[in-house]
Amino acid sequence: MTDRTCIALLRGINVGGKVLKMADLKDAVSPLGLADVKTYLQSGNMVFRTPEADDDVLADLISKAILTHKSMDVTVMVRSAEAWSRIVTANPYPQAAEFPKTVHAFILDRIPEAARLEALAAKEAGREEWTIVDGTLYLHTPDGFGKSVLGNLVERTLKVPMTARNWNTVLALRDLANGS
Repeated sequence: MTDRTCIALLRGINVGGKVLKMADLKDAVSPLGLADVKTYLQSGNMVFRTPEADDDVLADLISKAILTHKSMDVTVMVRSAEAWSRIVTANPYPQAAEFPKTVHAFILDRIPEAARLEALAAKEAGREEWTIVDGTLYLHTPDGFGKSVLGNLVERTLKVPMTARNWNTVLALRDLANGS
């Protein structure tokens, strides 16, 4: 089996006192045999190569490795480089090209229940808008994420594990995964 490139996203680290240095992350996953491990920023983004074909298996292995190495329980989501490219291509908000800080991609662990989606749609959000495409919720916040109404409500309303990245980070991870 040939190696494939993957992106791991760690949820909720280096915020609120839950500190995991990227050097510690690399140390934690070193026994897993991942190749060409690279991290991006301090917010839990990792690109690597692996022969493992199952993203959920990889996420579980990485999460357990962090727990063993640092005694931290961290939710991890993994997407292949190909899937990540589809996330970039599927973005329904062309504004991201000119204003990348106004678009965020929420990587969902699973599609939320219909009632939860309806509850999010019912929220008054002014000019903000969102769309789910293939397991990714795209949130467009024209006034910025810091002033976003929905930014803090998405996870509480949908009640599924997720992690968000701004559009600059989404593109940087794509480029890192593609060797750019």
